[in-house]
Amino acid sequence: MNASAIDRRNPPVAPSPEPGRSGPAPIYIVCSPNRQVGKTMLARLLAEHYMADSRVFAAYDLSDEAPGLADFLTHYVSIPNIRDMRSQVRFFDGLIEADNVPKIIDVSHREFANFFTIVDKIELLEEARRRAIEPLILFLIDPSPVAAKAYGLLRRRFAGISLLPVRNLTVAKGLPYCASFPHASKLVVSLEMAVLGHAARALVEREKFSFLNLSKQTPPYSDMSARTRAELDAWFRRARSQFREIELSLIRERILTALQSDLCA
Repeated sequence: MNASAIDRRNPPVAPSPEPGRSGPAPIYIVCSPNRQVGKTMLARLLAEHYMADSRVFAAYDLSDEAPGLADFLTHYVSIPNIRDMRSQVRFFDGLIEADNVPKIIDVSHREFANFFTIVDKIELLEEARRRAIEPLILFLIDPSPVAAKAYGLLRRRFAGISLLPVRNLTVAKGLPYCASFPHASKLVVSLEMAVLGHAARALVEREKFSFLNLSKQTPPYSDMSARTRAELDAWFRRARSQFREIELSLIRERILTALQSDLCA
C-alpha cells in the first residue's frame, strides 16, 4: 500500500445532514469475485448520491490496486486493514455502531473470499440486523462461472440477508438474472448501470472526477461537450433514482415490521 493511501486512512467526515434527511442507514457491501465489472463505479455513485444531499456516510476501500474508491473520493474514504486481528476488530465493530450512518464498502475481488469468510465467522450481518442495521450485498453480475458460483455461495451462506444482483450493461447485457443470479431480498428493487459513451466513460475514469462538479467551468469539466455533459448528468440521475428506491423499500420494510410487531403485541 503506497504512502498516499496510508494518508487517507482517517479522512475528514462527510458534511452533516440537514434535519430530517438522514434516512435509513444500511451497510452497502459492493462486491464481485471478478475485476473490471463496475464495482468501484457503483460504490462511487452511492457515495456521491449521499454527498449530493449533504448526508453523512462512511466509505471504505478494501482494494489493493489503483484506481480504487479512495483515489476518486480521497477526502471521504478510509482504507481499512483486515489482515490482522486488531484491525479486523476495529473495522468490523465500527460497521455495526449505532451511529445512524450509512456505510459503503468497496470489496476488492482479491479480498472477496477473505472478507466474507470473516463476516460469516463473526456473524457480522446477523448482528447488524439485530441492531436494526440492514446489510445489503450489491453483487455485480457477469457471465463467468466464477461469478455464478460465488453468488450461489453467498445466497446459501447468508440466507435471509438482502443479496441484490446489479447488472452493469457494459459487461452483463443480456445476462438473465433468474438463472444464476436470482433476486434474494424482500426489497422490491432492481439495480442496473447503463452503458456510457466513449467520451463520457473516459471522463468518468479520470481520478478525482466527480458527478457533483458537472456544472463547473474548469478542466476537465469545461472541456466536455454539451452532449457528454447531458449524458453524464442523466446517467447520475438514473443511478440516484435507483438508490432512492432502495431507501424507500427499506423504509417500507421498517414500517411493515413495526406494524406486525404491534399486531402481535
